[in-house]
Amino acid sequence: MKCFRLFGAFALLGLGACGSARGGNTITSDPDGGTTADTAVSTDTAASTDTAAPDVPAAPDDVLAPVDVPVAPIDVPVTPIDVPMARCGDGTCDPGETCESCRADCESTCPPPPMDVPMARCGDGTCNGSETCASCRADCEATCPPPPMDVPMARCGDGTCNGGELCGTCPSDCGACTGTVLDPCPSTTQQGPNRNCGWRAGVTLMCSPGRATMVGCSGTTGVGSLCQPDYGVCTGDPVMRVCPTNTPCTAAAALVPSAGSFDDQCGTCPSAYVTCPASGQIFVLTGDFDSRQPTQRGTCTPAAR
Repeated sequence: MKCFRLFGAFALLGLGACGSARGGNTITSDPDGGTTADTAVSTDTAASTDTAAPDVPAAPDDVLAPVDVPVAPIDVPVTPIDVPMARCGDGTCDPGETCESCRADCESTCPPPPMDVPMARCGDGTCNGSETCASCRADCEATCPPPPMDVPMARCGDGTCNGGELCGTCPSDCGACTGTVLDPCPSTTQQGPNRNCGWRAGVTLMCSPGRATMVGCSGTTGVGSLCQPDYGVCTGDPVMRVCPTNTPCTAAAALVPSAGSFDDQCGTCPSAYVTCPASGQIFVLTGDFDSRQPTQRGTCTPAAR
């Protein structure tokens, strides 16, 4: 009996030592002697939960893993641009057309063309544009001096009284002087610039038709625009007459000065403005103021400017 009890005690101790199933010890307390339900308290608390993860080797520091990001295709439709084609002559000033490239379409936006200014055309009877005496004498004749070829060369003995030839300088061409202003004056004739006798043979000078021409022989005397700067040669007390042709003329046919005097404008020397005739030539006669008075004699070699 004693052995049986001893065995039983060992069995109970074995149960107490072994407890419940492996993996946890459960302590049962019953302080109220079973009045309330017993609560099992587990003494094993898991500190953490292990999660199994595959071993991934780390990439080297200088190697970047390729990133494969898919790119969605961009499908943007292109709207066709319907721009009208520029066509000169269609009546519309389209983009690209200008006054220079198509004046017919863009006329309303263009400045007046140069053709609105009369075009200079030699032979139309009007001296306009860039026409000059040199480029179109036919149109500008009225403002041009006659060319040298318009004045025939005076050659005494050719049977023609031309140029500066007179009866007193070339009687073979012009005939003897009878009843002309070159004849000596009678003793009773009043002297001065208006007499019709006692004149010396003159000279033909060129001028611009229709323009004021200064003519005379100021020498070195006198002041003002008609005398300075001096022109021509003058000595003593001469007088002058300007004829509208290339021959001697009477006082009634002579040109009238618009300024100055045919007598004493520059001291005792003549100088005056006259209007050049259409022929572009003037004939200048000179003589003494009074050939009967030594102090009123003089010479004049005229010039025009």
